[in-house]
Amino acid sequence: MRAAGPVVDPVPCSGCGKLLDPLRAGHVAIFDLKFHFFCNRHACRASFLGEPPSAAPQDARRDGAPIAVLAPRLADADPRAALDAPIVAFHAPATGDALLPELPPTGEDRALVEPIARTILTEEPTRLDVPEPRDIGALLLVIATIAGTLAVALALAGEATLVIGARIVLAAVGAGMLVGRAATTPRDACDPHPAPILAPPLISLVLAIWAALRPDRALGAEAASLAGIIVTATAAHAWLLESARGASAAERMFVAMALAVPGRRAPEEGAPGDGGKGKVFDICPGELVLVETGEVVPVDLVVASGEVEVLPWLGATTPVRRRAGDAVVAGAKVVRGRLRGTCTFVGNDRSFARVLLDPRRRADALAPIAQASRALAERWAIAAALIGGLSAFVAGGRGPIEIAMTAAAVHAALATAVIAGVAGVHVARGILLAQRRGIAYKSADAWDRAGKVTVAVFCARGTLLLGEPELAELEATGGKLEPADVLSLAAGAERGEEHPIATAIVRAAQTRGARPDGVRNAHYVPGLGVTAVTSSGEDLCVGSRPLLLAQRISIAAAEQRIAELEALGRTVVLVAVGTRLVGVLGLQDGLRPGARAAVQHLLDAQIEPVIMSGDARETCEAIGRSLDVDHIRPEVLPADRAAEVRRLIDAGTSVAVLGHPGVDDGALGAADVAVALGAAGASPGDLSVALASDDVRDAALSLALAHRSRIEARVALAIAVVPALIGAIAVAFGVLPPAYAPLTSLLGGAMAVMHVRALDRVRDAGPTRSHA
Repeated sequence: MRAAGPVVDPVPCSGCGKLLDPLRAGHVAIFDLKFHFFCNRHACRASFLGEPPSAAPQDARRDGAPIAVLAPRLADADPRAALDAPIVAFHAPATGDALLPELPPTGEDRALVEPIARTILTEEPTRLDVPEPRDIGALLLVIATIAGTLAVALALAGEATLVIGARIVLAAVGAGMLVGRAATTPRDACDPHPAPILAPPLISLVLAIWAALRPDRALGAEAASLAGIIVTATAAHAWLLESARGASAAERMFVAMALAVPGRRAPEEGAPGDGGKGKVFDICPGELVLVETGEVVPVDLVVASGEVEVLPWLGATTPVRRRAGDAVVAGAKVVRGRLRGTCTFVGNDRSFARVLLDPRRRADALAPIAQASRALAERWAIAAALIGGLSAFVAGGRGPIEIAMTAAAVHAALATAVIAGVAGVHVARGILLAQRRGIAYKSADAWDRAGKVTVAVFCARGTLLLGEPELAELEATGGKLEPADVLSLAAGAERGEEHPIATAIVRAAQTRGARPDGVRNAHYVPGLGVTAVTSSGEDLCVGSRPLLLAQRISIAAAEQRIAELEALGRTVVLVAVGTRLVGVLGLQDGLRPGARAAVQHLLDAQIEPVIMSGDARETCEAIGRSLDVDHIRPEVLPADRAAEVRRLIDAGTSVAVLGHPGVDDGALGAADVAVALGAAGASPGDLSVALASDDVRDAALSLALAHRSRIEARVALAIAVVPALIGAIAVAFGVLPPAYAPLTSLLGGAMAVMHVRALDRVRDAGPTRSHA
């Protein structure tokens, strides 16, 4: 016989109310995160859900015998008598060879029943939609607003002592709610210190009590009104700020949850097995990480081996290929292949967590404009209150209470949550918009410097140009060599170089069947070309015009043809044997997709684009004409680009350089703002902006977004501060009563939040989320 098993207290059936043994219930389901026990699946569960009862299977048998119903339905019985009835087993007694019950029909919903042999406490629990806990802070704000409003509205009841006392009590309740919210609500990194925000309500409350104790009832009523208005305005400002940054806070939480994924350590090369199957959170920089197809990359890493396709950042929609040596950021998703990489950054050091999630480095808390707005509410508001009180004292005709009320009103006008936090809201929105395109700012200071850039320098090869030139023209000069022989000499000289032009010449020789000449003693001159010795023992020079002139080789015979090719935007490579020019090669490099859009992004942000290249002036001018770029810096060798960037900085401009790490390190290192394509997730040097993509549009967008967000933050701060300043000045000079200062400040705060909402609507209506 089967053991009787444990005994627990009976519980009522959620469908019919009958008492039953919860361990032996016929059906158990989870609704609203609570366990519900039912006599059977078909009738009681349907009754609880308000559904028509389904017919129970007529042939359900155990050991060949029909299961007897041992207790009648209580729907027709007396519920009070049912409570006193004995508890009976729902199922018939099990025999010694009883089998497990059959599975329910396929059409029934098994998601509501906990699976057999699986507990709730699993290693990776099923995610439940747990309701968010109630926001006590919001409730306290509502109570404070109601109490402050009632304290003001009771002014209609007259100036009786009892009425004034009731208004003061209501204002005290509102101020207490504000203090309670400050004590119970966690303080955000970009929130001001609560003391300057709470000082005006508390001081105004003390002044109202002081005035109520004096015989002048009119003054007491005015002080009570001021206290109620300040309490209401303080609560309203806090609510406005929370509503303004609600979208940013939700997206920040989404990013934090998306990045909070465990990782898997990869086995060493040659180790047996597939490595650690279990996922862990304690991966350290330098360790090998393994990411399977369909998984999210948990840390920033550099691909160690192989080739995979990934969605390059969180929210990207177009997969790209990543090879050994390429960087991959946390949040990328592997769509094909098996990613094996070396971890570079973890935790809050990851590219997309550094300035968004780390409380010590959040851009919306540390950006200069955000710090200035908090300083205005925390420190400068106190100075303004002292000035306002001094002005009221100098003007004369006011008593001590009135002077103190003036100072409190001026302080309340400037020490508000909206003034302190609205700039940080715009900074956070700018950071989030950038991260939607895979743009990662190194720090809050880097974001601020990116917003001040006035000149953006493109290292042309690889940014505006594809960096994959093709041989378009091949001509022999002098009549002693055939074009194929010229190409053979050029390919023989360039085959040991990895520059795109050298690669294009070697590829053209292979395509045309020209065998590279067996040159020797090759000497490469960066940015100019190569000198060598041909297989026949003659001196060979392959490169640009400055290299041949440095070797005292005349190019007068081909000067006109060279000018024609350069005017077409082609890179000209000259080939000389001995002291004679024997051939001219013209290579054409196409514009990168999005090059025009990148230039337009900069022009829209009032940033001057500059093309810096080692090509001839005519070639650079042709590229500039096709992109509407007037400022060019031609014939600048890679070794001289840092000095060229410093010359631009010395001219009084803030310079950003857009390029690739490893190729344009000199120019990137000399710039005020270094924007590196495809560098997010790697361990670069001092790069201000790193991109997860190789799209030049995103590089230009990183500067344009910083410009726009910085301007929007300044405009929002001005919208919030200007009405408050006007009201404070009017109150300080006696033009308006003290109660008008917090009211004008509330008006400014509401307009600043409306400005935020308007920008959100504009961006939601446009293509804010572009494809990768």
